[in-house]
Amino acid sequence: MSTRRRSIRHLVALRLASVLALVAAAIGPAALADDPAPVAAATLADHHGWVIAGEYSRDGEVIVTAGGDSLLYRPGSVIAWKADGAKIGDFAGHPTAVWSVRISDDGRLAATAGYDGLVKLWDVATRGTKHDLRKHKGWVRSVAFSPDGKRLATAGEDGTVVIWDTDTGAEVTSIAAHAGAATTVAFSRDGQTLASGGSDKLIKLWNPATGEEKGKLEGHGDAIWSVAYSPDGSRLATAGADRTIRIWTTSDGKEFASLAGHKDWVTSLAFSPDGTRLVSGSLDGAVKLWDVTAKGEQEGPERTTSSVWSVAFAPDGKTILVGSHAGARLLPTPAANLLPPPPPVPVPVPVPASPPSPPQPAVASATTPLVPTEFTSMAGATATITADGIVTVTGPLAKDTYTLKAILPAGVKAQAFQIEALTDPALPQQGPGRAGNGNFVLSTFAVLAGPTGGNDASQPVKFSAAKADFEQDKYLAAAAIDDKADTGWAIGGGIGKPHTATFTVAAEPALQPGAPVTITLDQQYVDGQHTIGKFRLSIIPVAAAEPAKEP
Repeated sequence: MSTRRRSIRHLVALRLASVLALVAAAIGPAALADDPAPVAAATLADHHGWVIAGEYSRDGEVIVTAGGDSLLYRPGSVIAWKADGAKIGDFAGHPTAVWSVRISDDGRLAATAGYDGLVKLWDVATRGTKHDLRKHKGWVRSVAFSPDGKRLATAGEDGTVVIWDTDTGAEVTSIAAHAGAATTVAFSRDGQTLASGGSDKLIKLWNPATGEEKGKLEGHGDAIWSVAYSPDGSRLATAGADRTIRIWTTSDGKEFASLAGHKDWVTSLAFSPDGTRLVSGSLDGAVKLWDVTAKGEQEGPERTTSSVWSVAFAPDGKTILVGSHAGARLLPTPAANLLPPPPPVPVPVPVPASPPSPPQPAVASATTPLVPTEFTSMAGATATITADGIVTVTGPLAKDTYTLKAILPAGVKAQAFQIEALTDPALPQQGPGRAGNGNFVLSTFAVLAGPTGGNDASQPVKFSAAKADFEQDKYLAAAAIDDKADTGWAIGGGIGKPHTATFTVAAEPALQPGAPVTITLDQQYVDGQHTIGKFRLSIIPVAAAEPAKEP
């Protein structure tokens, strides 16, 4: 598996782990434990499992939801419901979580895709398996029927898009679509074009008959999560991890609108039946409505604490199906009332150039450095890592997420994590940030840990407090652990000097020596410039963080 593909799976796993941590905090740890299977739900309102995908039949009489007991390896579920929410029955057969479901336009077939790469084609009337489709290596994120139902497209983590014959289950063609994971697919309404999105930030357009590329749409700053054609085929909407939605004119491939407002990954979107509105769902818990012509946000339902994974309009446009980690909801579609535009986003205060800084101080004796063994950047930046753990970042400048792997030092228990933002003559204004004013905004500081001696770091580390030696007004260190992507730690007024932020681990026992850790530095400031250029990570051992008590 390539480095790019590893980084996408790794980042998604990190984000899913953070979602699981938020869910645990909201509903309590017992709900996430390995308890006996819950009693089967008789209605959609009673179903409280993960709903990662959902779909209406074209006549509006059937709803199919897909998900499972978790987002990854636990058993998957696919369930058919009547339009009023009464349960029809289960489609049994997915051993892992199900990430996509689609119903053919004639209502005869359904297709589903699992985390383990299994794609299943079903007879809707009997809920029996018609074909098991196996080709992809790894996770399959998306499926789509052609308008005539004769073809099925699937998008996989292996970067390929495969087109299948739905009658025979045979592979028609396989397309090497993306340099990274292929994450989403959709057929145009005339069936002549297949759109795919990928972790390479690109939307590509294909001739489904030949597999030849017809075009490419560029503009998103992060992985694509969803693509959808308007009912008349004149527009293509796309959304992704850069928290934006873009609408393109299909006749010329030009961008028609860019819609911003979500505070986390936009996971799903769908056009209304008349094509005048767009609904989107996000991990921030919001379901938003958009006016396509006015290119603006409309009044939408109240935001919830549930991460939203799927949205779909009913064929009559009167109801929206919303899937989340807490089940699914049928919401009445709000009236089309346009909201006023949002106020401008404040910009970190620029400061004049500072004189060259003195040599960097050595790590304080109370800390123990972490020397990363691996660095990845969602924006494609690169890093050099010295023997004493100093990380210097160069390359593309954009909204970015740095992911670093390390092993906690032997012989010490970690009570806190520390990041030193360091200056360098090569950085603007000496840094530590890469923005023109030398500043940075650290939106999120997150850590995953694993068992001592293991390789898997999957348990989120919770922090009880954060402090820094210098904080810009309204950009405090505590904002890097508040689970809000639009806040963060910045140092306007202290440019050209090294600064330190310390994050105290909340729970006992302290992290154990030799444990693998994965550290995420998420930097999502709106202008895409405010990332850290040079830094060093350390831990504060228990003994250093907790002075010995007097006898």
